[in-house]
Amino acid sequence: MMTIDTIYVNSYHILMGNAVASNISMADGRFARSQKTKDAIVKALLKLLKDTPFPTAEQVAKESKIGLRTVYRQFKDMESIYLSLHEECLYSLKQMFKSEINHEKSFEERINLAISERLAIYSEYETLFIATISNSARLPTLANQVTESYQIMRERFIKIVPEIKNLSTIKSDLLFTRILFPSWFSLRKVLKHNQKIIIDELSDDLSEYIKGNI
Repeated sequence: MMTIDTIYVNSYHILMGNAVASNISMADGRFARSQKTKDAIVKALLKLLKDTPFPTAEQVAKESKIGLRTVYRQFKDMESIYLSLHEECLYSLKQMFKSEINHEKSFEERINLAISERLAIYSEYETLFIATISNSARLPTLANQVTESYQIMRERFIKIVPEIKNLSTIKSDLLFTRILFPSWFSLRKVLKHNQKIIIDELSDDLSEYIKGNI
């Protein structure tokens, strides 16, 4: 038979359990709203970068339809927003690079695949690369993000074309300077060469370079 004390204790635990669950639910809700706000701010920056090389916090707030004070509650400065955007892009790259590689393909086919993949990334994230390179002197920590991006892409390229491991360090570095973003941008956007032609010419060039130096 349950006593008054037992009923009281059980009721207390039920109430406390409900209160804890309610607090957790409220905390989860606040986190979700905060994350949604951050996502909107980051997306606004990415959109602005297509037309504005140096967007301000005020422009980001206006584009995201979020108050300027809220922007600064979520991010301490513009550099923090850039870093958050880079983190999202790096995550996307890592997910993309999880795809399997068919090493039964010929050397030339794998070179073409690696270059096609790299230049597709440049096309997809063109505005971000431009903004990051342009702002890296003004926002030094962005330079580290550029370095990390290139390192991830370099590792992927070597995974597709492991023959590169047989090159000396300087030969390998010289190879990768040929496919840096500024080189692609100059060929594609300034000199107006067709993307497929760039891929085919680079494939032939790098194939000969690797074969001639291993």
